[in-house]
Amino acid sequence: MHRPQNPLLASPLKAALAGKQHIIWDWNGTILDDVSYAVETINWQLARHGRPTLSYAQYRDIFDFPIRRYYDRLGFDYTRMSFEDLCHEYIEQYMSGYQVCRPFEAVLQVLRASRTQCEQQSILSASDQSSLEQMIKHFAIGDLFDQVHGLDNRFAASKLVSGQRLIERSQVRLEDTVLVGDTLHDVEVASALGIDILLVDHGHHSRAKLLGAEVPVVSV
Repeated sequence: MHRPQNPLLASPLKAALAGKQHIIWDWNGTILDDVSYAVETINWQLARHGRPTLSYAQYRDIFDFPIRRYYDRLGFDYTRMSFEDLCHEYIEQYMSGYQVCRPFEAVLQVLRASRTQCEQQSILSASDQSSLEQMIKHFAIGDLFDQVHGLDNRFAASKLVSGQRLIERSQVRLEDTVLVGDTLHDVEVASALGIDILLVDHGHHSRAKLLGAEVPVVSV
């Protein structure tokens, strides 16, 4: 008789998640399949400000944290519109149509399976808290998480402070905690927090870029 395989055990995330008691997930590009939509949104903004648009590959190479560094690379003229106003413009456009995106089904399977096999599961995102909560509510997956930590602004400088707060509230040992993300910033945050990191290659940084960090990278 065929017995269905446990999605967690079948997933390439297994090696990093097995035995972990607190799994911290990035949101954009890790859980939410939004890279193509992000390219569409930034290209809308670039065209609006008379800047050259990006291909999918160019975006994954240029995208970075802090977001100010990314916008510097894109060549925006801050004398015409401030960086802060550009961030608000981008987020408002993004939030007006994010519903076309969907969470990665393979990641959802792991989220549901790991929910019953670890003490805590959380989100740590560079999205502002209000937008993050709105998206999680829209996709009806809030029951999968014990904590949801975004930022208190739209400028996406770093999520390290939010990460420190999350770790303190979890009261789970650092060696039992892992961060799952899709960018080199996630590597920086995990290192500063003193926890393990696992990167997925379907997000906002390309696999080639991620491999340069010399940490585990998986395809899901």
